[in-house]
Amino acid sequence: MSTEALPYHTSLRVGATRNESIDLLRGLVMVIMTVDHVREYSGAPGQVPLGDPVDLSNVTPLLFVLRWLAHFCAPVFAFLMGVSASFSGSHRSPVDRRKHLIGRGLILIALELTIVNWSWTFNPLWHRYFFQVIGALGVAMICLGLASGWPRRVTLLAGIILAAGHNAFDSVRFEPNTWMHYVWSFLHQKNVLPLVGDYEIRTTYPVVSVVALALCGYGIGHWFRDPDSPQYSRRLMFTGLALCALFFVLRLTNLYGDAGQFQGQATWLYTLFSIGNTTKYPMSLQYMLMTIGPAMLLLAAKPDILGETVKLLGRVPMFYYVAHLLAAHLLVWSMALLNGYPVSSLNVVDRYGGIPQGFGFPLWASIPLSFVLIFLLLPACRRYATLRESGTHRWTSWI
Repeated sequence: MSTEALPYHTSLRVGATRNESIDLLRGLVMVIMTVDHVREYSGAPGQVPLGDPVDLSNVTPLLFVLRWLAHFCAPVFAFLMGVSASFSGSHRSPVDRRKHLIGRGLILIALELTIVNWSWTFNPLWHRYFFQVIGALGVAMICLGLASGWPRRVTLLAGIILAAGHNAFDSVRFEPNTWMHYVWSFLHQKNVLPLVGDYEIRTTYPVVSVVALALCGYGIGHWFRDPDSPQYSRRLMFTGLALCALFFVLRLTNLYGDAGQFQGQATWLYTLFSIGNTTKYPMSLQYMLMTIGPAMLLLAAKPDILGETVKLLGRVPMFYYVAHLLAAHLLVWSMALLNGYPVSSLNVVDRYGGIPQGFGFPLWASIPLSFVLIFLLLPACRRYATLRESGTHRWTSWI
């Protein structure tokens, strides 16, 4: 299971200028995220339900590519969350801005442990909770609130130190069921932790690397204030190329940041896959370089592709995120019923998400089904965007 999305949006308009390239990038990764989430229901040959879709010993090229593209979602959104937060407080006092960011972070954590989890399981009493990207971004939002009074250079430096340095602690482990084991699992090590009774929680996205990217985005947020200036593209192009170059140096030498993970394979294609098969949980330094570098290059290019539809998704990310989870689940249930599965097979008590045993569709079908899903959700997204941008309902500023 994966949840690759941003639960945060604020106006990226400064004066009369709106940085629509950010809306475009955010919307583009929303599309990629949708394909990845629909793909999880496919049941195609080689697909391991809730398993590792980038295991090079058991993966088809199409499956690897679809999953690899989804790698861009979480880090790009964490970074853009920081950029957006740097704009969000321009009309607030420092205290109000801090309270607003911390409040939004707490809301995201609450959403992760309720609506988001329930959208995947359709069972509020499911025994395992997933603390994934929504919760991690909530923690990062709280950290942005606490750091909102720092000088930008200090914030950027803190982000760089966390991003570059956290892999130095990869070998650190604590005894299971100790309080430090729980703390470390949320900070840096993916684990399944027992709670009360039969309940447990999986720390899919340890928060340190997510916080690092948000702080970096916040630290350079002023770069995005004037997308029409000559400096805008130059800064992003240079930084993006530098990050990409550093990724290849570290990856091909296996020096640091995911040390020893790149290995030559039997074919050139799978060797290429191994280069891109960086560690995601937690996000390694190489993983962050591999994704944020190209994202900066795309922002520098300011492409006008795919039109207003993709930009619309980028303007209402949290709304679309929750809506697409529910809609994808209902769409798959509808497909199962239309294929002759009885209602009783939608068993949310014994099966994760209630997907009928044996149901699935070809992996390639994930792509057209995702576009059908996006098309169906566009009217609601457009309506919510209008409502949010009107500013007439205060609650929309929190979601």
